[in-house]
Amino acid sequence: MESKLQFIIYSVLLVVIGVMMGMLLVPLTSSETTLKTPLGGGTYFSKVNIVAVTSMGTGILSKAEVEIRAGKGRVLFSVNPFVEPDTQYSAETAKRVAEAFTGKSCENKDIIYTIKAGQSRLVGGPSAGAALTLASIAAIEHKNLRSDVAITGTIQENGHIGQIGGVVEKATAAAKNGMKTFLVPKGQSKEVFYEKKTTERRGYGLVFQRTYYEPVEVDLNKAFFEEYGMQVIEVSSIGEAAAYAFES
Repeated sequence: MESKLQFIIYSVLLVVIGVMMGMLLVPLTSSETTLKTPLGGGTYFSKVNIVAVTSMGTGILSKAEVEIRAGKGRVLFSVNPFVEPDTQYSAETAKRVAEAFTGKSCENKDIIYTIKAGQSRLVGGPSAGAALTLASIAAIEHKNLRSDVAITGTIQENGHIGQIGGVVEKATAAAKNGMKTFLVPKGQSKEVFYEKKTTERRGYGLVFQRTYYEPVEVDLNKAFFEEYGMQVIEVSSIGEAAAYAFES
């Protein structure tokens, strides 16, 4: 009787140990399947429209180019124009988001970003992050970005597109350069302007003037479509932006 009881206890212990070992092994197996596929050989290239605001407060449309080639997993910039640290950080984030979006690893590649900003000698700010991410995805997947689409917005590690400044100036530059679609961060297709108003009151041979500013909300999509035929569309993630940016 005692030996039979011991046998049952040992059997139960073996089952428990087996279940625990299985639980330990499952995460290891699943983590192996989530690793990114290494990007194949060859050179990959793409370009994208980017918009910026100059130190004079006017918008400009320029180009960014992305080249992916055999290397050591580095993120490199061309030296003309010079770029500020926040722009470099945006490019590094763009690379990581593009890898996650495509499921391809660039660990054996160098990614070279070139921003052609005309006469500007310095490129600063993180607002080109979303554009650089789309260009990186295009290079990895051998796709073309539409030449009549421009985008502005920062890029975050989770692929979210963050808000920026100078939307009206950037939209104006995009429209005047023939863009048909201008992608902006969520919540930025409407702008509030303060319209100057003056009232007068006359009495006792005097004129009393009162000047004040009244907020007016402007729908950029409506305004730019009516004047230039360009749509201003809000996007909150790189996935939403990709739906508009790539050639079909």
